[in-house]
Amino acid sequence: MKKTGFAILAVLVLVLASPAGIFAQRGGRSQGETLEVKIASPLPRESPWGRTLDKLASEWAKITNNQVRLRVLHGGTEGGEGKMRLSLASNTIQAAVFTSFGLSSISPAIMTLSAPFLIRNEQELDAVLNVVQGDLENRFNSTDYFIVAWSKAGFVNVFSRDPVFIPDDLRKQRIATNADSAELNTAFKTMGFQLVETDLTDVGPKLATGTIMAAYQSPAGMAAYQLHIQLKNMLAINIAPIMGGIVVNHVTWKKIGDLNPRYQQEILRTTRRIAADLDASMQKTINDAVASMSRDGLKVNRPSAAQEQMWYADVERVIPVLLGTTFDRDLYQKINDILIKHRSGR
Repeated sequence: MKKTGFAILAVLVLVLASPAGIFAQRGGRSQGETLEVKIASPLPRESPWGRTLDKLASEWAKITNNQVRLRVLHGGTEGGEGKMRLSLASNTIQAAVFTSFGLSSISPAIMTLSAPFLIRNEQELDAVLNVVQGDLENRFNSTDYFIVAWSKAGFVNVFSRDPVFIPDDLRKQRIATNADSAELNTAFKTMGFQLVETDLTDVGPKLATGTIMAAYQSPAGMAAYQLHIQLKNMLAINIAPIMGGIVVNHVTWKKIGDLNPRYQQEILRTTRRIAADLDASMQKTINDAVASMSRDGLKVNRPSAAQEQMWYADVERVIPVLLGTTFDRDLYQKINDILIKHRSGR
């Protein structure tokens, strides 16, 4: 667990030597005042996200003259996304990294981005975000939390014990899912799939006993937890994009602004730049994960065009039931309109 250092002694000497130096900027608080921000992440330290958070800790200290110290709690030490949200609300932690599931538990409309088979590739996701990201941020920031940066964490795929090409292949297999992903679970249940709620750490034992036979997860997540050793088939259709987000509670965000009004904008600018760098490298991370798992025996199953269309038709059949409850009706229609134009080349 990485801890940022205390303010450098030489800096303190320079500040205290001058009466005017006790304020970093006009309107700021004492240069000696510091704020520790504990940020929880469910991801391992030795992962792209883990390394990015360690880099952020260093950058936040640098741009705030060591007044904001980001302390990273890697590897799910604060629990799953539900537990992290409770800790964030109680200020036990002050920031957290959430996936689409955690973000949507705060602002439900965000889950509409991950409606199954709506957004099908990275280019479509970019086209949608260019239009709706500002609105999603406004909705999110009107809650008790502030989203500092977004990240695109790839897409979810189906991994299974037996090969899957069409929806009926998957209906025969019990699928591991997480209770935190309530909206996606509702969608899959409505489509007739068998779901078994389980923690990620219990997937391996339940695979061994046959309690579950499939899972939907990102390729990077599957590789990290070595679940492909038992789930040796991957369906080469993107189910839904995974959005990540760095969230700070408003109490802490205000304290950062109180230290110095410029710190909020500097943190936003720096964090979003670093998150964009992570996004740019994510596809390589995913490709490397699939290549590594393939060397271990993973088989990537590519359905025909007709088989692929069966998945899209399957979800279109149940979407009317899910709009207005599981997914935001107006946002879904807006995204669909964007995609129709994008796919037609307009």
